[in-house]
Amino acid sequence: MILDEQRLAVTRDTAARITGLSRRRLNRWARTDFLAPSTDDQLTPGRRIRFYDFLDLLGLMVAAQLIERGVPLPHIRQIVSHLRARGYEQPLAQLTWATHGKRVYFQHPDGSWEGDLRPRQTVLSQVLNLELLRAEIREKARRPSALAGTIERRRGALGNKQVLAGTRVPVETVRRYLDHGKSTAEILRSFPVLSEEDIEAVRNTSVA
Repeated sequence: MILDEQRLAVTRDTAARITGLSRRRLNRWARTDFLAPSTDDQLTPGRRIRFYDFLDLLGLMVAAQLIERGVPLPHIRQIVSHLRARGYEQPLAQLTWATHGKRVYFQHPDGSWEGDLRPRQTVLSQVLNLELLRAEIREKARRPSALAGTIERRRGALGNKQVLAGTRVPVETVRRYLDHGKSTAEILRSFPVLSEEDIEAVRNTSVA
């Protein structure tokens, strides 16, 4: 099964597993709008839905690698803020990044470089390989096709509520969307991790 990057959406817990970042750090970055999930919907006063898409995950992994290479987080924040002011919505995922010690520089789509120093041939080996990161995300985020349309109840998952297998999307949440007249296409836009088989399974199952 080929993972559709455009439809990928994962929870905070899955994002933490894929990127190797702690849930606490993800929460902190989301609160400060440094690297927040693209989907952040308040369904009810007491229930919020947050999902990270593919570019969100790629940005998180780039940030994690820059930190691992010794680049101070405040410096990364400063660069991200600078690039957003220049029109990049997700600069960590959109540009090519490289490091030299604790120094960092980045390449724009037109091929020009900017940052702490001009790029030199001796440091090009330290360019972050985004294709490897993309492949890692696809591998870790892939949901087995055999789970589509399957409902399960996992101990410790959302208070043992019924969920769509391989996800943390509660059956009762999808049922609520259906009860409000939402179409399958509308539900899939809100929960890209699901499939048409999942929606049909919920239509034919009463919430326990």
